[in-house]
Amino acid sequence: MKRLVAYVLVIVTASMGCSDEENVIPKPKSYFRIDFPAKSYQENQEKCNSSFEIPTYAYVQNKKGPREGVCFQNVVFPYYKASMYCTYLKLDSNLFEHTEEYRNKAFEHQSRAQAIDERLFINEDKRVYGTTFDIKGDVACNYIFYLTDSTDNFFAGSVFFEVVPNYDSLQPVIEFLKEDIQHLIETFEWENKPSE
Repeated sequence: MKRLVAYVLVIVTASMGCSDEENVIPKPKSYFRIDFPAKSYQENQEKCNSSFEIPTYAYVQNKKGPREGVCFQNVVFPYYKASMYCTYLKLDSNLFEHTEEYRNKAFEHQSRAQAIDERLFINEDKRVYGTTFDIKGDVACNYIFYLTDSTDNFFAGSVFFEVVPNYDSLQPVIEFLKEDIQHLIETFEWENKPSE
């Protein structure tokens, strides 16, 4: 009899505990809020046979090239842990070689990319022609571009983040910085005017 009472008591207690059950809903995945500054630009003071405007929240580091006619620059966005690695080269009848090198760099990400948006850029007045590669997905480099005058000068840039690639969380920053890169490209000029 004691066993039966104990058994009934356990069942009643267990059922009472289940009757007040709250619905547990898992919280959705979230990301940090990112406050973006107002867009304002300044001329790049570090010259690599080119001039262009960079955002006021970025700065340029010059790196010495391994040989004459080569110049390296990093446009650093410290708040976003991002850098755009830039290379200037003096052309020597090797334009196709360099344009294909950067096209290949963009399409190296094809296996992990969701999409690669390739666009042409032409500014006849300043003799600046180029191609941009907007690479969407969890890749190491989300934006690559090159600019040339097609005879003497070649300039290229690649954007990297100092964090593990996660396109969902980086996408707002990538979109924000793409506007700055587009502004850089649109304000780009050669210091030594190309030969006709």
